[in-house]
Amino acid sequence: MGERCQIDVWIEAAKGGDQSALTKLMAAFHPQLRRRAEARMDPTIRADTDPDDILQEVYVDLARRIGRFEDRGPGSFQNWLYAILDQKLVDARRVAHRQKRDADRQVMIGRADSSSYCNLLDHIYADSGTPSRVARRQEALSALPMGLSDLSESHRQVIELRFLEGLSVAEVAARLGKSEAAVVALTKRALEALRQSMDRLGEFTHGV
Repeated sequence: MGERCQIDVWIEAAKGGDQSALTKLMAAFHPQLRRRAEARMDPTIRADTDPDDILQEVYVDLARRIGRFEDRGPGSFQNWLYAILDQKLVDARRVAHRQKRDADRQVMIGRADSSSYCNLLDHIYADSGTPSRVARRQEALSALPMGLSDLSESHRQVIELRFLEGLSVAEVAARLGKSEAAVVALTKRALEALRQSMDRLGEFTHGV
């Protein structure tokens, strides 16, 4: 029996619930999958993730989805496995980037002293007439990180640079590669977006 015929036999058996056949399929395609994982792993996930970690997730998906595999000719099963692997790599990269972004934000939050947050809170409610009378002010301050996390990347970035790092408009413009007028406009939109985000956390800012 040729290799392809043997693979086909294992596929059909695995689709019928044969765990031994499923294990044989994993072993047969492991070398190709590992090479592909090593070649396509994003540098941001290499330090904390081994290719075999990704492959374990692929095999879990394989076991769960094997019954839905449709044979569309030579190479279709391998391509199907490659598609599963590629999606797992995309997912791992997305998680790694989100974790790095969250870690960077926590570092920035850690650097920002309480006066920075008070200043930001006052800017958010600058047109309310009573920015120093925000109800439950301490709770509102503690809610700021949640409000910031709800913003778009550009809005969050300009607020962090202006109010948490304390950069001037000119410095922010240089950092972002924008004109000062553009930074002023972006800051205004970002503050309004943050105010709306904070308002959605109404328990913290009720009565502003």
